[in-house]
Amino acid sequence: MPDTESFVYQKLINAPADLIYRAFTSSAALREWLCDISTTNPTEGGWIYLAWNRGYFASGKFTKLVQDQSVEFEWIGTDEPAWTQVRVNIIPAEKEGTFSVTLEHVGIGDDPEWDKSRKDIDKGWKLGMENLRSTLEEGRDLRVIERPLIGIYPEDFSNLNDSARDALNVPVDFGVLVSDVVPGFGAEKAGIQKGDLIVAIDDVKVDRIRSLGAVINEYQAGDQIKVDIFRGNEKRTLIVDTKTQSVKALPDTPEELAKHLEGSFSEELEKLEKVLEGVTDAEASYSPGDGEWSAKETLVHLIHSEREQHSWINDLVSGQERFYDEWPGDPLYRIRATLTTYPTIDDLLAEFRRSLKETVATVAFLDHTFTRRKASYWRLGTELLGMPKHIQEHIKQIEDNINAARRTKPE
Repeated sequence: MPDTESFVYQKLINAPADLIYRAFTSSAALREWLCDISTTNPTEGGWIYLAWNRGYFASGKFTKLVQDQSVEFEWIGTDEPAWTQVRVNIIPAEKEGTFSVTLEHVGIGDDPEWDKSRKDIDKGWKLGMENLRSTLEEGRDLRVIERPLIGIYPEDFSNLNDSARDALNVPVDFGVLVSDVVPGFGAEKAGIQKGDLIVAIDDVKVDRIRSLGAVINEYQAGDQIKVDIFRGNEKRTLIVDTKTQSVKALPDTPEELAKHLEGSFSEELEKLEKVLEGVTDAEASYSPGDGEWSAKETLVHLIHSEREQHSWINDLVSGQERFYDEWPGDPLYRIRATLTTYPTIDDLLAEFRRSLKETVATVAFLDHTFTRRKASYWRLGTELLGMPKHIQEHIKQIEDNINAARRTKPE
């Protein structure tokens, strides 16, 4: 039998035992500190599957579960030569309310074929256990807080319609479009502009947002990275600084968060109503190109986004983590189906207003016990507080479409 070794990690965590136990058994909780995708059946013999956007995944089964005390599972990960076992013990520490969490990963081979896996496993658990402490005690996901950013708002090239692709005039059919740059970040300082197409980071191909994130996340904030872009048919290479984003503190309660959202949404609605003032239904129905959204269809997309937020909030509160593939976008057939129910600008504005009101109410009515799950509340708050930017982008799109419609009017 080949020799094996064990890795042991220990953290003192000031959090309730049931939430520590949940962090290793709930698919939603596992995603909040460890992986990008998860699905579990937390019973002895039940499955556990975890995946990371960088391409690694592991699958196995729970072998022992003692509520709020211990979790054991066996799994095999990508390119790993054999099955290994993970054992987690949750033991009360001397300080009241604090627990010693020990994770032992056993069965890892010490021969050369294990070299890469051994390094990756050790690195992964060290980062993971530190993030476990942060998410349980403070709610803050260090993968977000410490993520190196270049400062762009990205969009997958594959999601663009034909006319938008043609307008870029690039000689490739992949990449990440810079839909805007963030002032003060490395991209702006290096000269990256709105409309540039990122195709590689340090000579590693970038075909979509997911691969862009996976590559950049291998660096530390403060590192410089080489970014290959196309601006039209001209390829350029730029050296870009990375840094972390400043993350604002969340309101303490769901009611306070809801009040903040209500104010932000009111501001965006006021801007939207101003843009649509005096606009005819014909102007709002104008599409600037084949397969491109009209102002009405863009409004439908905003309505759909709110509806999906409602479902996501329900999943998050319920502790459900749905398995997902790439986001398919908002297909035109679905947008047009909704448009048959809300055919006029007034209808669409009223429904969008109601949808935003429902988002605010959903948050306001959350039970205060939800905030006990600090990672879930932090995740909810940071997601919702970023929504106004999405609305702003589409208000600009609506305004551009209306201006284009008016330019095409016969004299």
